[in-house]
Amino acid sequence: MKAKKQAKITIKNLNSCREYIPLVSKWLWKQWAKRHHQTLKEIIYRTEYFSGKKCPQVLIAFYNNHPAGTVSLLKTDHPYRQDLGPWLSFMFVLPKYRGKRIGQALQKALLETAQKAKFNKVYLMTDLKNYYEKSGWKFIESGLYTEGRITNFYEHKLPVKF
Repeated sequence: MKAKKQAKITIKNLNSCREYIPLVSKWLWKQWAKRHHQTLKEIIYRTEYFSGKKCPQVLIAFYNNHPAGTVSLLKTDHPYRQDLGPWLSFMFVLPKYRGKRIGQALQKALLETAQKAKFNKVYLMTDLKNYYEKSGWKFIESGLYTEGRITNFYEHKLPVKF
């Protein structure tokens, strides 16, 4: 009887595999930017420069060597809360790879990246409930976002023991 092959999740900095910039940009454009009337060309241009030594950075997840998701570490992600940062932003996992712990792997890699960059906290905003809490994120408040929408703010203190 054959043993079932263990799935492998690998996380890389997009700067080390730049050939995936158009693909990641397309994911981001379809998920968020398109509805805000940004062009795919604008998102590709922006993503090309999201590769700082400290912040911003973009990570890409591979599931058995197939591109499966992404997350970004940004200096700011909220127009009114410039006092908070850096931010976990643009976390996205392709639908066919959801439920395979890729989101948790992306979060862990992002927190490790922030820790190496000497940050002491990371923030995020989301409408999701009971997802990020499982990974140690603490709710800090609800607040106003664009178009009058309310969103939830979370923080994750660093360093984290992995």
